[in-house]
Amino acid sequence: MFPILGPAEIERIRRLGKARSYRAGEALVEVGKLGSGLTIILNGNVDITQHDETGRRRHIVTHGPGSFMGELAQLGGRPALVDAHAQGPVEALIISPDQLRALLIAEAELGERVMRALILRRVGLLETGAGGPVIV
Repeated sequence: MFPILGPAEIERIRRLGKARSYRAGEALVEVGKLGSGLTIILNGNVDITQHDETGRRRHIVTHGPGSFMGELAQLGGRPALVDAHAQGPVEALIISPDQLRALLIAEAELGERVMRALILRRVGLLETGAGGPVIV
């Protein structure tokens, strides 16, 4: 569900993305807001959290160098289902939804690994009840 990309794989993807820096504590993604696409962490660490029924944050995973953030919503440019905050300074490569679709086609083996992770993450979110609307 959380594969790590090697330096050679990141270099193959780099042409499709844009580098971006984040400060400590800055949100990379927020629940309900449109995500910018798939985010590959180049340097630093990012905490992924989800709100539970009481509104408290529940830690899901911490992404480090070589990890990528995202789930199937990134392919369709839909709102994020989780929050992501930089633990410290973070350098990341942002792959827009259009470029992500191009990656899945142009880099079949790498695209398969990314797609498998995105699907598994979506399933995990659905299992926790975070995959759709919340009725209050």
